[in-house]
Amino acid sequence: MKALPQDIAILLFLRSEAEEALAKPLAGGGPRINKAIYKKLNQHAQRQARLSGLPLVVVRGSQQSGATFGERLANAFEHAFAQGYSRIIAIGNDCLALNADRLREAAARLEYAGAVLGPARDGGVYLLGLSRRAYNRSLFLGLPWQTGQLSTALCQYAVQLNHIPLLMKEEEDADDVFSFRRLAGRLSSRSPLCRYLENLLHSAFQPHCSLPALLLNEQHHAYLKRGPPARF
Repeated sequence: MKALPQDIAILLFLRSEAEEALAKPLAGGGPRINKAIYKKLNQHAQRQARLSGLPLVVVRGSQQSGATFGERLANAFEHAFAQGYSRIIAIGNDCLALNADRLREAAARLEYAGAVLGPARDGGVYLLGLSRRAYNRSLFLGLPWQTGQLSTALCQYAVQLNHIPLLMKEEEDADDVFSFRRLAGRLSSRSPLCRYLENLLHSAFQPHCSLPALLLNEQHHAYLKRGPPARF
């Protein structure tokens, strides 16, 4: 197997579980159950990043600086570049389909391209890979972060810096209780993440139900608490 480039790092950009649970609840049952879900999603993302074999830089909520999402992400990219990496692949925790193989694929593409994007169905991105030459702070800060125009704007950003962006497979993010239910229901029953979520929701709600059934039953309870989607 081809050796992985060690000048490409994965940047895992995370809010704290408490912040996530408050801003974007994925299940009914209050903050405790949502904090537990986000704790597992954070662990799952970190595990997949480590399984990829690529260097990993984790920037959590307390380590982030900046007044806006764009500033915080820009500062995280610059923090990773300052550690000597020349290409960075930024991910969050909300794409359940993202795994180690996909991260290695993104790294392979980033060896030959200045920008690699994983477009999300809501118009955001679940993965953003940039080389040093494809990073411009002022243009980066001007992007429409956390909107449905981000993916298109990132493509234009890359072209503006004379790079042709390479696109990964489109995926759906878990942005609310409804998308989380759909995505969790597609997990393999043998997946450790699936088993954990089933056990967690069983203990909180109903025993002897499958994960899709548990999440479906939670749909109506969570509807009144539904907030706007948050995009990468």
